[in-house]
Amino acid sequence: MATLRIATWNANGVSQRKLELAQFLHEKHIDVMLLSETHLTSKYNFQIRDYHFYGTNHPDGKAHGGTAILIRNRMKHHFYKEFAENHLQATSINIQLDDNTLLTLAAVYCPPRFTVLEAQFLDFFQALGPHFIAAGDYNAKHTHWGSRLVNPKGKQLYKTIIKATNKLDHVSPGSPTYWPSDLNKLPDLIDFAVTKNISRSLVKAECLPDLSSDHSPVLIHLRRYAENVKPPTRLTSSKTNWLRYKKYISSHIELSPKLNTESDIESCTCALQSILTAAALTATPKITNNTINSKKTNVQIEQLVHVKRRLRREWQSSRSPTAKQKLKVATRKLANALKQEEDDDQRRYIEQLTPTGTKQKSLWRAHSTLRPPTETVLPIKNSSGGWARSDEDRANTFAAHLQNVFTPNQATSTFALPSYPVNRHQQHTPIVFRPKEITKIIKDNLSPKKSPGYDLITPEMIIQLPHSAVRYITKLFNAITKLGYFPQRWKMMKIIMIPKPGKNHTVASSYRPISLLSCISKLFEKCLLIRLNQHQTYHNIIPAHQFGFRESHGTIEQVNRITTEIRTAFEYREYCTAVFLDVSQAFDKVWLDGLMFKIKISLPESTHKLLKSYLYDRKFAVRCNTATSTVHTIEAGVPQGSVLGPTLYLIYTADIPTNSRLTVSTFADDTAILSRSRSPIQATAQLALYLIDIKKWLSDWRIKVNEQKCKHVTFTLNRQDCPPLLLNSIPLPKADEVTYLGVHLDRRLTWRRHIEAKKTQLKLKANNLHWLINSGSPLSLDHKVLLYNSILKPIWTYGSQLWGNASNSNIDIIQRAQSKILRTITGAPWYVRSENIQRDLNIPSVTNAITELKEKYL
Repeated sequence: MATLRIATWNANGVSQRKLELAQFLHEKHIDVMLLSETHLTSKYNFQIRDYHFYGTNHPDGKAHGGTAILIRNRMKHHFYKEFAENHLQATSINIQLDDNTLLTLAAVYCPPRFTVLEAQFLDFFQALGPHFIAAGDYNAKHTHWGSRLVNPKGKQLYKTIIKATNKLDHVSPGSPTYWPSDLNKLPDLIDFAVTKNISRSLVKAECLPDLSSDHSPVLIHLRRYAENVKPPTRLTSSKTNWLRYKKYISSHIELSPKLNTESDIESCTCALQSILTAAALTATPKITNNTINSKKTNVQIEQLVHVKRRLRREWQSSRSPTAKQKLKVATRKLANALKQEEDDDQRRYIEQLTPTGTKQKSLWRAHSTLRPPTETVLPIKNSSGGWARSDEDRANTFAAHLQNVFTPNQATSTFALPSYPVNRHQQHTPIVFRPKEITKIIKDNLSPKKSPGYDLITPEMIIQLPHSAVRYITKLFNAITKLGYFPQRWKMMKIIMIPKPGKNHTVASSYRPISLLSCISKLFEKCLLIRLNQHQTYHNIIPAHQFGFRESHGTIEQVNRITTEIRTAFEYREYCTAVFLDVSQAFDKVWLDGLMFKIKISLPESTHKLLKSYLYDRKFAVRCNTATSTVHTIEAGVPQGSVLGPTLYLIYTADIPTNSRLTVSTFADDTAILSRSRSPIQATAQLALYLIDIKKWLSDWRIKVNEQKCKHVTFTLNRQDCPPLLLNSIPLPKADEVTYLGVHLDRRLTWRRHIEAKKTQLKLKANNLHWLINSGSPLSLDHKVLLYNSILKPIWTYGSQLWGNASNSNIDIIQRAQSKILRTITGAPWYVRSENIQRDLNIPSVTNAITELKEKYL
C-alpha cells in the first residue's frame, strides 16, 4: 500500500539550515514536513524547490518560535488554520486521503516557559477537525509516550489524550528526540504526534539521525496517500514540432466555410478551435514522469551525509565530548559543501545569462525571479460569514464576489436614456479585413509570452498558423462584422485572482482579478480597434483632455499640462486649487445600456450592432490552482483584459463636463480638475460650481466616486489655503501633496517628495538585483551596466522632463543614489572618484542625463 511520509522536526532556526533541509526532503522523499521553532518573520522569503510553504510566526513578530509546513507541490491540499499564541503556535493544512477522508496535518510548537492547561489543549485539538495528525515539539514529557520523566505540561496533555470522549491518541518514536548540548541534561522525548480517529495499525513513527539541530527529526509513516494535483493542461511546449502543426492544419481546415448565419459563425468558431487544439496535441510530445523534477545527486555530499549520520549515532550513544567535536566538524563540512554547491549552481546560471538568451538563460527573466516574502494562502470569508478554504470553495467565493462587482451601480437620479437619435455617422457598409492585414497584425502585435484563454489556444499557436488558416480566420472575421454577431465561445473569460499588496487577504475584495480571454478573440479586437481609432480620430470623438490609451499621449504629457497650469498660477501669484477624483471600479461598473447609447451616437450603425453582441451576455469563471468555479454572467463593465475595453471606456466618459475657466485632465479614469484665481475664495467657487455639474453627470451615468480617496490640494506660494469643497455633500479630504500618474506633486512644486520616493524605489530595486550586479557576481560588467540602464535608471528618470528643474540639493539626492549603485557594480574602492566611475562606464551624470532627456522631450 502507498505510504504518506510525514516528518516533524524542531529546526531551532530553519533559515540557517535551509540547504540541509532541502537535501533531507529530496533524499528521504518526504511528502509533508512539519517544522517547529522556525524563527522566521514576515520579512523572510522561505522557499524550497518542489515544495509549497505555509508558515505561522510568533505573535510578537520577532524571530523566535513559530511553525511551518512544507508540502509537495503535486499534492492536492489547502491551508486550514493558523494558531499564533504565546503558549502555542501551529500551522495546519487539509489533505484528502485515498479513502476520501479529509485529514488535517498540523505543525505544533509549545514554548517551554509557558504553561498550557488541559482546556487549552482541548480547544486547540477540537479546532483541527474530526481527523488530524498534530506533530511537533510539545515540550511535554510523560512516560505514556516514552519520555524519561513527567513534567506539568505533560500531565495536562496526558489528561487531554486519555479522555475517551476526546477520541485522541498519540504516535511516538519511543526514543529520545531532544539531545541537549549540556552534558548535565539527559536526552528525552518531546517531539511526537497527537492523532484523532487515526487507527494505530495505519501509522508508525521512527527517529532519524539526520539534520543538525538539537532535535532529531521524526518520520511518521501513514498507510494512506493523498490525491495529487492534476498538472495544468497545456497544448504546446518547447518541444512542439511546429512544422507538423502547420501540416495538420493545412490538411484539415476547410478553405470555403459556410458563413451566412449566426449559427454558421458559431460552427466555424468551434471547428477552428478543434483543429488548432488537435494540431497542437499531435505536434507536441507527451511529458513522461521520467522527465519531471529529476534531481542530480552529488556523490561528495552523499558521502558527507553518511559520515554525519554515523557520527551523530555515535555521539547519541556515547555522549562524549570527542564524538560531539567530530560531529560538529562533519556538520560544518556538510554545510559548507551544500553552500558551495548552491554557489556553483548560481555562478553557472549567472554566467550563462545573456540579453538575447533563451527563456531559461534570459537576463531579463533572471532579474525578475526574486520573489517577495512568502505569504500563506489564507482562507476567504464568504458571503454567509463562513470560511472558504479549499480551492473549489475559494474559486466559488471569488466568483460570487465578482458577480456583485460586474453589476452596474444603482441609479441615484431620475435620469432615463432618451430614444436613440439619428446617427450622424451612419455607415451601412460593413468593415472588411484582408489576409495581408491580419498577417501583419499577427506578426507585429501578438506576443508569444501571453497566457492562453479559456480555450487554451496560445498566441504562439496563432503566430505559427499557415496561410490557409489565416484566410479562414479572415473570412470568419468578415462574417462577424457583416452579420454584427460576436461568437458566444469568445465571450467566455477565465479569471485569476492576484492578492493586492498590503491588504487583508481574507477578504475577496483584497484581490485583483486578471482576465484571460481567447487569443483569437483578442486578434479580432486588434483588427477592429484599428478601424475604430481611424473613425474616432477623424470625428474627434475622444476629447482633447483625455490622454489615456491614445497614441502620442503619455502620462508625462498629461502631468505636464497640470504642472504648466500650476506654474502659471505661481507666476501670476494666484491660487491653483485642484481636485483629484477617485472613480470606484471604473471599468467594471460601466452601465452597458448607457454605453450602447453613446456608441449609437458616436460610431457607425454596423459597429453598434456588433458591439452590442460583443458586450452583452458575457460569461466568466474563476480559477484557483486546479479548481474552477461555476460560470457566471457579466452584467456591467467593459471586458477586462480586452483590447477594445479601454477605448469603449473612453467613449463612455467622452462627454464629461468641461469649463473654459477650468483645466480638466483625464487619463482613463484618473481625473484632475484645476481652478486658478488671485482670490482663494473665487478659485474655490469656480471649482464648486463645476463639481455641481459633474455630480449630476456622475449620477446620470451611474459612475461612483469614492469621496474619501479623492484629494483636494491647493498649489500656491502663499500660506493661505483655499476653502474646503464638497462632492455629493461629503467634504473632500485636503492634502498638501498628491500622486497623479506616478508623479508626486507637492504644494509648492519643489519635487522633494517625488525625488525622495524615487530614491526609495531605486534602493529597493537595487537591493533585489544585488545578487546579479554586485562586484562579486560572475555577470559581465557590460551586462551589469545594461541592467542598470534598462531596469534601474528608468525608475528615477520617469518624469525628469518635469522635475529636472528642481534645486541642485534635490537632484543631488538621485546623484548620490546612482553613484552608490555604480560603486556596488564595479567594487571600486572609496578613494576612486564617482566622476571617474561614471566616465569609465560611459554613464552620464544625473544632471547630464536630465538635460539629454529634456532635449529629446522638446
